[in-house]
Amino acid sequence: MTRKHSMKKHVPSIKVVSNSIDKNWHYNTETKMFSHPIYPNKHFKAICLNKKKEKVEIYTNKFGEKLAGKKSVDIISTLYPYIPTDEDPRNLGYNLRTSSSVYHFDIVPNKMESFWDTRRGKRYINYISYRKRRDANRKLWLENNPETVNKKIKSNSSTTV
Repeated sequence: MTRKHSMKKHVPSIKVVSNSIDKNWHYNTETKMFSHPIYPNKHFKAICLNKKKEKVEIYTNKFGEKLAGKKSVDIISTLYPYIPTDEDPRNLGYNLRTSSSVYHFDIVPNKMESFWDTRRGKRYINYISYRKRRDANRKLWLENNPETVNKKIKSNSSTTV
């Protein structure tokens, strides 16, 4: 008994230029290279982030029942301009960052990330606004209740004498 080997068919990917890149980037589909007006006469390779998108076709039979039909898988490649950090003085390009695994990598922009754009920075902004609201509420309460403040001051001065 021999085993039948199934051939896996090549599925071409759908190429999409990322929305997060600068709008002045131009992707040439023939040369498959990026260009930018700030870097004239230079062309940069594209790096892609592949994601699978599965679709299931649902059809209705003659009895009105909805049934699942064919399952199709589309591979969507999101394209980014690849520029090494030392060749990118304006920090417009993207680079690869690997983690502990060789098989997993992230596409990161060359520009430095601001502290205020990180999760911790956003939380700190909320904390600062909370403190401002709290101080404003305290000041308003002290203006509306001056007798309570005077009693505290008198009780503190009498205990120290």
